[in-house]
Amino acid sequence: MEKGYLHAVVWIVLLTVVMLLAVGLLPEVDLLGTPMRKVDILSDLRADSAAVAVPQAAPEAVVAEEVVGHVRVDTCREGITCIDDMSDETDHGMTPFYRAIDSIHALGRPVRVAVLGDSFIEGDILTANLREMLQKRYGGCGVGYLPLTSNVAGFRMSVRQHFGDWNEHNANDPKGYDASQSTITGHYYHSGGGNWTEMRGVKEYLSRLDTCSRSTFYYMGTGTASVTATVNGTERREFQISADGTAGSVSVEGRIGSVRWTVNRAEAGVIFLGASMDGLDGICVDNFALRSASGIHLAAVSEKAYADFDRVRHYDLVIIMYGLNVASNKSSEYASYQKHMKTAIERMKAAMPTTGILVVSVGDREVKRGGELHTPPGVLSLVNAQQKIAFDNRVAFWNLYKAMGGEGSIVAMVNAKPSLANLDYTHINARGGAHVAKLLYDALTWGQEQYHRMTSEQKGGGQ
Repeated sequence: MEKGYLHAVVWIVLLTVVMLLAVGLLPEVDLLGTPMRKVDILSDLRADSAAVAVPQAAPEAVVAEEVVGHVRVDTCREGITCIDDMSDETDHGMTPFYRAIDSIHALGRPVRVAVLGDSFIEGDILTANLREMLQKRYGGCGVGYLPLTSNVAGFRMSVRQHFGDWNEHNANDPKGYDASQSTITGHYYHSGGGNWTEMRGVKEYLSRLDTCSRSTFYYMGTGTASVTATVNGTERREFQISADGTAGSVSVEGRIGSVRWTVNRAEAGVIFLGASMDGLDGICVDNFALRSASGIHLAAVSEKAYADFDRVRHYDLVIIMYGLNVASNKSSEYASYQKHMKTAIERMKAAMPTTGILVVSVGDREVKRGGELHTPPGVLSLVNAQQKIAFDNRVAFWNLYKAMGGEGSIVAMVNAKPSLANLDYTHINARGGAHVAKLLYDALTWGQEQYHRMTSEQKGGGQ
């Protein structure tokens, strides 16, 4: 009997190995425009001479030069990877953000930045530190926009969030997900009543998160609902809302340490989106991380949905930073991906006419080849493709791969003491997030300083 079991185990192992070897011979394919990663159990044994030739690193469309509005600035401070603004007369590059910063005390609202990404920024990694640095410089408070539920609530340190009983849909869940009911957020919810989400500020993690000045609850669809906001555990305010086919919101203000939003009742046609903890002025940075996302789900969002949400929560800058789930170890073909992202950006530009858009490239990631770690050629090709996406759509581009240090930079981050990245040689950790956030912060603030200087000179005034 034992011998029979041993034979069965041996056969199962042999069949598994044969199947994996066979899968490794299959060509790489695209799924909805996203290249699927290829299984290759012999990758560590392959010699470098058998590897696909590595293309040159992404060329700089503007070398050591930033485009501010339509004026080129031929300087970039040492140690900074500057933003390459490829915008045209429609001004969908960095100008809307820089202009908003210059007018920050007259806006009557916060300057808003949305960061759209995948697991690279999940749990508010990177964006939490970017938010703190920007708020220390320009003012503001609060963690910004939050979905009504979260699969990372247990380890997201920038807010304490609890929730119950929501019927959630997101772009990663094809079952029941309807892109026509979604927005830039990638999430939406239905409620029969009794659903709730509670958000509480934190003191221990980073500054300016313990309290906020305004909390807003967002909805769309059609129908009526009753919603209650409970502030700091005691103050209650009830809202009767009537969704009219576009996006809407209700807000409470004050010194808010915690807020609990509860749907008392809701008609079936009402769609709930999320809630926020913001300041009344300064700057806010919203984290829209969607695990395993490539970004192509944004192409399924309608122009109307982008415009509707823009009316209730306008962004001065949308940062698009996907890539981990797009980059292939070998393929250099991203035409389908570029097509989907072009559709998404075109719709954003049409629906959000005063919003800047910044495409951020994928960073360094490494795989073993010939027993050594190397950046896959597909990563370098994707950096080029993302730069071309920005150029073709006349928006801004920031080369994260270059800013990190190029090939080998993720290895250096893993080997740092303490480490800045995980042993998958793909994802940064919280310390790495702070490091990358500083790189992006320096690029944003340097660009804003140059914009301010140039516009001041054009007006004939000084600082």
